[in-house]
Amino acid sequence: MFQRAPLLRAIAKKAEVNHTLISHHFGSKEALWKATAKLCFEIYSEHNFEKRRNMQDAEARTLVKVLLKDFIKFCANYPDIHHFLIQANKGDSERLDWFVENYLRTIYDEELDIIRRAQKLGLAPQGDSMHIRYLLLGAATSIYTFAPQFARLSGKDPFSDEFIEQHVDYVLTLFTTCAKKL
Repeated sequence: MFQRAPLLRAIAKKAEVNHTLISHHFGSKEALWKATAKLCFEIYSEHNFEKRRNMQDAEARTLVKVLLKDFIKFCANYPDIHHFLIQANKGDSERLDWFVENYLRTIYDEELDIIRRAQKLGLAPQGDSMHIRYLLLGAATSIYTFAPQFARLSGKDPFSDEFIEQHVDYVLTLFTTCAKKL
């Protein structure tokens, strides 16, 4: 209880609500964490699943490029989700198991299918599609996970529309070039 109160008070302060409302509504820190995980996945789903469904008949090359661009824009618009996911990956916790089983497994097959299409088109290196998935995640998200650091070092705004377009081009070029050389 000693460690819980300061965390809930900090969350309440950031949300500009009374900390007792958080305790009353969620009941526990674990329930608050799960509600946050659910919200993260719902935000991701809203942006990505609908786009995929609407583009089922699109040419594979176009589909891959549009989905990568949308994913990078999502990363730019919601960088805190990646911070949350990084925290969930610290250690081999029950939280991570819960998150994987309740949310990540539901998108696993669909994402790997898209990566396999990209591999067939030469837009991604050949090899283990799960490994390629994590390489792609790192390339797409790291600049937004470390956005304040990048901005200070480069003097550029990684959230500007122009920068996002450039980032999409760089990631596509990186993977396409790697695919051709391998």
